[in-house]
Amino acid sequence: MTSQRGGSPISGPVVIAVGLVVVAALAGAYAGTNGFGRPGSTAPGSSEPPASVAPGTLGPPASAAPGSTPLVRIDPGLLAVLPPNVNGQSVLESSEGDADASTNASLARIADSAVGALAIDLGPGDFVLALVVRLQPGVLDEAGFRNWRDSYDAGVCGGGDAVTGHAQTQIGGRTVYVATCANGLHTYHTWIPASRLLISASSGGTANFGEILFGALKP
Repeated sequence: MTSQRGGSPISGPVVIAVGLVVVAALAGAYAGTNGFGRPGSTAPGSSEPPASVAPGTLGPPASAAPGSTPLVRIDPGLLAVLPPNVNGQSVLESSEGDADASTNASLARIADSAVGALAIDLGPGDFVLALVVRLQPGVLDEAGFRNWRDSYDAGVCGGGDAVTGHAQTQIGGRTVYVATCANGLHTYHTWIPASRLLISASSGGTANFGEILFGALKP
């Protein structure tokens, strides 16, 4: 991957807080039931995860106060980067992911725009929840990308100690960083400097939704 240095606001040890509440909600639901069939779960056909799970974050609290002006522009056009479906399940924009990303102050430091997306099969509980970020020019270097991954992974897994494995692999001709959580979830990350795109996702279940999604990215 190409490193973009020289004035990067997040180089070195700075940790990137992602703050997507919906990721932690899905992680909690998956760890507790290996699916979503419990009181308060999402109704069949809905594109959103359970609302009854206690919220969390993907790092230090960084979201703006409720009702504040959005800091990150939500661009549904970024969904074009993702495949239209994963294993037959539609990849749809996540309104909850959008709402949390749009008011996240840490994400605003690096993002020109972003969008959240979700594909879910409620029966077996397979899902992938993705965040696509169009980066501001020159804001990310290798150290910043590593810190982003570490913060995201800790949030999904429930803390840094709950990340049980890391791997670097090729999926769809791109370098993808994969982390494994003690709760059974996986995270995926790729950075495409030429397009200023950063794509991260959490995935659970046995159908490998995360790997399928990253294998069909379009840029």
